[in-house]
This record gives sequence, structure tokens and C-alpha cells, in this order.
Amino acid sequence: MLKPKKKRKTCRVLEIRRLTESTAVLRFERQGLQFEPGQYIRVGIEGDSEIRDYSVYSGADADYLEVLVRRVEDGLVSKQLCDLEPGDEVTVGGPYGHFKLTPEDRQHPLLFVATGTGISPYHSFVDSHPGLEYRLIHGTAKLDEAYESERYADRYFHCVSREDGGDYKGRVTEYLSTLEISRDTHAYLCGNCDMIYEAFDLLQEKGLPTANIHTEVYF
Repeated sequence: MLKPKKKRKTCRVLEIRRLTESTAVLRFERQGLQFEPGQYIRVGIEGDSEIRDYSVYSGADADYLEVLVRRVEDGLVSKQLCDLEPGDEVTVGGPYGHFKLTPEDRQHPLLFVATGTGISPYHSFVDSHPGLEYRLIHGTAKLDEAYESERYADRYFHCVSREDGGDYKGRVTEYLSTLEISRDTHAYLCGNCDMIYEAFDLLQEKGLPTANIHTEVYF
């Protein structure tokens, strides 16, 4: 039997936080939507059939929903989302996905690895689980793409590939290859597929069981 489709909600935009020229956090009404940190929702402009998947950026206990959107000039959704203003409406469907922290996982060392806006689910993890023990390695092309990194304090490590600055000059996988990682670590990988494939192999070579490596491909 086919499962019924989840009904999409119409939600009013509450706030836009513009982090860079091409990236913004979009906050909108929650409308009772329940999710587990790490899951994604489908967001589109009200009245438009085009939708895109975005990991929830906000914490599970917030009374609103947030997503981190990178503007793509020839895109059918991201550009329009970034141009919204408070009071505009979006349609939201979901939640979906299995990129989640289980209570058992939280008993082990946690390593979060992201590229670009792939940092989104980790923001939700951290906001949803106060006192969470983890380290976060974030790879971006530019220095100003450390999206609200102050939220993670000294647990955040920034790899910048195309500019000077940050904590490491180079790609996130280059830095990851230099680390010693305990076998009981649970690693979460979110971002572009090339990073995920390379990081997955690196972590296996360092002794992590496949069951301890969790992935979410963004692009």
C-alpha cells in the first residue's frame, strides 16, 4: 500500500538573516511541523510548483523553522527564497531523512564534517542537544563562509581552500587525513558528494567501522 503524501504547509516568513552576499538564513512559522534534528524539509515559494530540499537549521525546541540557503543565480528556488521579505509566504513539506543523532551515538566521540551549507544539520544538532560533545570540521572556499560559527565556539575548525585565513589552508579532506581518530568515533559527513566519498574512504582507512559513518549528500 502506498503511504499518503505529507501535506504541505503554508508558512509566513518571520525573518531573513543575510550572512554573505549569496547566503541567508530564512526563518518562518513552524505551523506545528515536528522533526528530528538532522532531517530535511522541502521548501518552495507559495504558489510555485518548484521545491527544494533543505536541512532544518534551527533546533527541535524552537517555535519557528530555519533553513540556510545559498543563492544560485540561475536556480529556480534558492534565488527566490533569498529575495523574500518578512511577511511573504513559503510552502513547506516534510520532514524527511535519516541523518539523525541517536541517544547511543551521543555516548561516543562525535566528529561532524561539512562543506559549505552542509553545516546546517549540525547547527540543529547543537541547538537541540545542549552540552553535546563533538568537534566540527567545516570546509569552505572563502573565509566569510564560516556561517555563524560562533555558535560552536572552540569546537569549530575552519578549512579555507581559496583564501588565506581560517584554521587550515586547504580542503577539509586534506586536514582530515592528518588526524588521529579513535575507532569508537561516530562521524557525520554532510556536503558535496566528492568530499563525502573521499572522507568516507579516509575514515575507513583510519579504522572506523562503516556503521559509525553517517552521510548526507547535499550537492
